[in-house]
Amino acid sequence: MADTRNRLNQLFEALLGITEIRKVDYKAQQYDLSNERKKSQFVKDILCIANAPGADGHILLGVKTEKGEVRKVIGISNHHDSSDLEQIVASVVEEPIHFEYYPFNYAGQKCGLLHIPASNARPHWAKNDFGLLKKHIFYTRRASGNREASFAEIREMFLAATRVSEVAQHKLRSSRHIVDELVDMSLDDRKLAMHKMLKNIASKANLREYRSIMSNFFNRREQEFALVKSSSGSAIHEFSVFVYPWNVKRDEIIWSRRKVLDFLTGSRTMKVASQLKKRLEQSSLIHISYKRIYTTSLEKWPYSSRGYFFANEWSEPWGKVVKWEDLITSWSADGKITPVKKAKYEFFVPDVTSQDELRDRLEKLLLWVDSNVK
Repeated sequence: MADTRNRLNQLFEALLGITEIRKVDYKAQQYDLSNERKKSQFVKDILCIANAPGADGHILLGVKTEKGEVRKVIGISNHHDSSDLEQIVASVVEEPIHFEYYPFNYAGQKCGLLHIPASNARPHWAKNDFGLLKKHIFYTRRASGNREASFAEIREMFLAATRVSEVAQHKLRSSRHIVDELVDMSLDDRKLAMHKMLKNIASKANLREYRSIMSNFFNRREQEFALVKSSSGSAIHEFSVFVYPWNVKRDEIIWSRRKVLDFLTGSRTMKVASQLKKRLEQSSLIHISYKRIYTTSLEKWPYSSRGYFFANEWSEPWGKVVKWEDLITSWSADGKITPVKKAKYEFFVPDVTSQDELRDRLEKLLLWVDSNVK
């Protein structure tokens, strides 16, 4: 976590002194999201940077800028949750814009940093009139600020989205990763289909002893998650696998952890055998989502109530890893007590739209586990 803070401070400091500001914006105050008009100003800023050509974009919150003066860090009074911000943009904009909001302190001031990765899905536009935004109008950012895009700029966006090199790259990928097998389903049907996909590919992806964990609510029996096991040589790994047919927010991840804990403590309506409890206790969580998974602010929440606290998180080609650690004591041969860090991992696999894609990414995840988790 300290490394993350240091990287954010270094990036923030570098952006304070940057001279090319087409993909960087500065705000003295936090965004006010109290009404539609004010929300639309926030969405417009994200739209403009996402549509502008070039590398990743950033918005620095808590920085005062005046013409002819050095940028001054004055801080902000509050933070927004990254997932809430993305939901606002997703409800307005055609073609998803992926970005993250990072809260942190810089030089004793509370600041925020919005990171908007370079988009391969340009152009983005408002689906309907929304506050200051007009339906089907293209916005972009120039050095002079946010503007409606010219015809030439709109043409460049569409052409950039279909570069010859990208077309060639897509041809190398199997079409199975492009087809969305779940798009026309209701949320309930999509969730059932995702569980079925997981069960169908379990043995092919080296996941054995597949078991559906069921519960009873108001005389309705439903699947909560799946318990699976993988083995490579002498290493055996247990996984509790949750599927989500929507964008996954932090609270839903926390609720999934609590479901496992409920089964461990016997607070569910069904009895759990001791052998099953042992498997659940040893399991790492895998979260599989049809859309995005928002892990921002998870580090504030201990892993269930089992004593694990946030250590680090990073991205892999198949998704994201969050590492948790618990400090335990170990007795040495000479009777001395030695503190030992015990690690626990949690895995996030977003944007899964087909059975073959799920299998491919799970196989990559399991290879990573075999190589990195002992």
